[in-house]
Amino acid sequence: MNDREKNLPRLLAALDAAPVRELTETENNRKEHLLRTVMHGAASTTQSASPARRRLLNWVAAGAVAATAAVVVVVVSQTSQSVSGSSGPLSSAELASWTGTPSQLAATSPEATVAEKWCVKALGSDYSGKPVSYSNLDVRGSITSVVVTGGTTISYCLTDKTGQGMTAVIDPVKKVPSNAIEVDSAGGHGEGSTGFNYLVGSVGSDVKAVTLHDGGRTIEANIQNDRFTAWWPSAEPTGSASGKVVLTLKSGSTRTVSGDSIFPKG
Repeated sequence: MNDREKNLPRLLAALDAAPVRELTETENNRKEHLLRTVMHGAASTTQSASPARRRLLNWVAAGAVAATAAVVVVVVSQTSQSVSGSSGPLSSAELASWTGTPSQLAATSPEATVAEKWCVKALGSDYSGKPVSYSNLDVRGSITSVVVTGGTTISYCLTDKTGQGMTAVIDPVKKVPSNAIEVDSAGGHGEGSTGFNYLVGSVGSDVKAVTLHDGGRTIEANIQNDRFTAWWPSAEPTGSASGKVVLTLKSGSTRTVSGDSIFPKG
């Protein structure tokens, strides 16, 4: 069993194929978005996927059937919305520009405006006719990330200057212990020079900074509105940080925890 397979039960801990309660509006939004994307992707995929990619697609399909997925991963391209071979949704050249510390962006900056428009267009009917707001805007090298909220639909987007990228429907922030963080969405895409991981989650009220470690990389998360976002290149993406996670508190003290401990308990 590889790292990605080990992580799936944890990432999908909230799944229930036969829920005993009615779905919330957020869960219905996620279900509908995922079903549309899976069906469109199945129709437009023209190349055989690698074993790792097939496992990821199977994970997405399982979430659509279960309908209550806590983690939804959607790979999109502005032109085709297809999954092709072993390549990821972001090019190796763009990923090579990555920086461990993000540069914050104003919502009206040129980079942010392009990313905002790309994300809303990529998500299509999920945001059709809805006023939207943006947060956690940053750029690492030439790749911009943003959280987009429209009504009860919240999404995390990554896009590069070539018009490629990915979106993931995520949960609202939730209350967590003041000195802790918790992941609500995570994913790994591509492989080799096109591979990358991302993590999105909630932060406690006393957490000032989050520093992740994985594969020799140090990743400073972006924190805004009680939410943290982070992504980084990885030759063998698993949707998690394998090393330690350092939480810097507002008091100036730090807490060091394992990468596994920041995921929801099953």
